Amino acid sequence: MFVSEIDMLSPRSLKECLFILENEKSSLRLLAGGTDAVVRMKEGKWRPDYWVNLKHVDELRFITIQKDEIQIGPLTTHSEIINSPLLQAHADVLVQACQEIGATQMQNMGTIGGNIATASPAGDTIPALYALGAVIELTSLSGKRMINVEDFFIGPGKTAAQPNEIISKIAFNVRGKNDIGIFQKLGPRKAQSISIVNAAVTLSMKQGTKECTGGRIAFGSVGPTVIRAKKCEAMLTLGPLTDEMIANIGRVAWKEVMPISDIRASASYRRDMASALLERGLYRLLKRWAEHEE
Repeated sequence: MFVSEIDMLSPRSLKECLFILENEKSSLRLLAGGTDAVVRMKEGKWRPDYWVNLKHVDELRFITIQKDEIQIGPLTTHSEIINSPLLQAHADVLVQACQEIGATQMQNMGTIGGNIATASPAGDTIPALYALGAVIELTSLSGKRMINVEDFFIGPGKTAAQPNEIISKIAFNVRGKNDIGIFQKLGPRKAQSISIVNAAVTLSMKQGTKECTGGRIAFGSVGPTVIRAKKCEAMLTLGPLTDEMIANIGRVAWKEVMPISDIRASASYRRDMASALLERGLYRLLKRWAEHEE
């Protein structure tokens, strides 16, 4: 496909973009960083009548803190997230996820809103947002609504957003001083490929102990959407995170994920790797916690 074959609308403000979504009768698709769009067009997919280019809607690009809430604009790039001192301090699991997305060029172009809206079960930022308990703000001409990230995804490539709505903000609470997080990914080539399995974990630890007072665990690429491992989460608070407890949590993870076999990996392999990634992640978090306590 040649660039000349693409019809594009380029709003200069969020209001203008929303007006287009509300009133344009032709088929539309939003264009943020464009990293997924190029691939899909080459595959013969994603052929709308018009692309709505969001590049100039600067009001959708921000990283701020309001009281105890971190807020990120959907046009914020992965590189901007990686280099944000605020997110390094309060959302390291998301920073780590963005570091695993493609090469540097991909991180410079790709946006968090695009990664969310594509709704791939293998999307790297999505498990991190599950682990952070994020909410998605959707905006249309008629107003705004907030939806929990877990309710936003309804299937592969499908979200709860209506055709006249746009993601306008991603928000989550500032983490506590005893909160720690980690993102891990298994792919054919490090940081250059779609995940075979990925996992995001956040823990709230009890000062001076190996005891966890709460946590969130999310797996990607092991189901039709990202999976929140609630059975594993329930086990986190049953006692100190000993070798035996971590092994037991890993065994539960093997049963809790729902992978399929495809060209990249078998379902059995994905189950094994989900369990292994979680166990390794918990050990790494405990090591980090011990270093923090010193």
